[in-house]
Amino acid sequence: MKRATLREVALKAGTSMMTVSRVINDKEPVSPETKARVLKAIEELQYEPHQDARSLRGGKTGRIGLIVSDIRNPFYAQVVGDMEDLAELNRMAIVVTDTSRKLAQEKKAIKSLMDIRVDSIVIAPEGYESQHLLEVIDSGVGLISFGVHFDDPRIPEVSIDEEQGASQAGRYLRECGIKSVLIYMGNPRKLTTRGRIDGFIKGFGHVPEDRITCMEVDWKISCEAVRSLKELPEAFFCYNDMMAMGVIKALMERNIEIGKDVKVIGYDDVYMAEIAGLSTIRIPIRRMVEDAFKMILSGKWEKIKYVPELIMRKSAQIGGDGK
Repeated sequence: MKRATLREVALKAGTSMMTVSRVINDKEPVSPETKARVLKAIEELQYEPHQDARSLRGGKTGRIGLIVSDIRNPFYAQVVGDMEDLAELNRMAIVVTDTSRKLAQEKKAIKSLMDIRVDSIVIAPEGYESQHLLEVIDSGVGLISFGVHFDDPRIPEVSIDEEQGASQAGRYLRECGIKSVLIYMGNPRKLTTRGRIDGFIKGFGHVPEDRITCMEVDWKISCEAVRSLKELPEAFFCYNDMMAMGVIKALMERNIEIGKDVKVIGYDDVYMAEIAGLSTIRIPIRRMVEDAFKMILSGKWEKIKYVPELIMRKSAQIGGDGK
């Protein structure tokens, strides 16, 4: 009989996989109502979290810590789901923690995972500090940076060539004859932010500083930013797909024809991007998760970098009509 997965428990309980993980590990507060729903789903599905080492060899716990910066972002939801699938195949358990894009929370999450003796940690780090990551590695626990490149050779990673990815968007808009563009980015201290800005400029050409805005990575924030504009640019390039969708919502409110009047390009290619007809930079999430998992299973730590791909859809295609 096929074992129930963490994803199935979350679906039945009507909550997130992170919340199910919190209930199982009893590490963070969950409302009594939610906890009751999760426990009922676990009982009905006969879910068995691989939390102990009874069937494992070499003193391993079979636990992998997964630290993401925002579980509400579909990008990280897919990372969690893909990691859970592979863990289930290998009779291991994923313990998920969300840092809410805060470095202090990131450090706290690492400590919590170390306290429960995870075998390895896969982390989507803020990226502008690395000493706390090196301390984990020095302790003998395997750690992999997901999506963020560090120059330090001691930090294993599955990372993105942000400049190569963003340069494709910049070059495309330049070749479309776009002269006026607004760039909406996240935390300016993050390596991913800097890489995407630098890459876009590399492909597009000079962009005045006042045309680059760093803000909280939230579709509501980018939507409000567009609402406040007195004059619209010919194109927007956004830090991720969710910010791009916020831009699209605000443009639609102003009766702007997306792709024809104003072009919009996001980053990540989450599943909703295709539904929304959003042009974006596709990150190969599944391949990255698989390669990270191979490192965990083999103990052979390395740096792997991927070049993302520009995916054209209605929001930025010439004419905006898919032709």
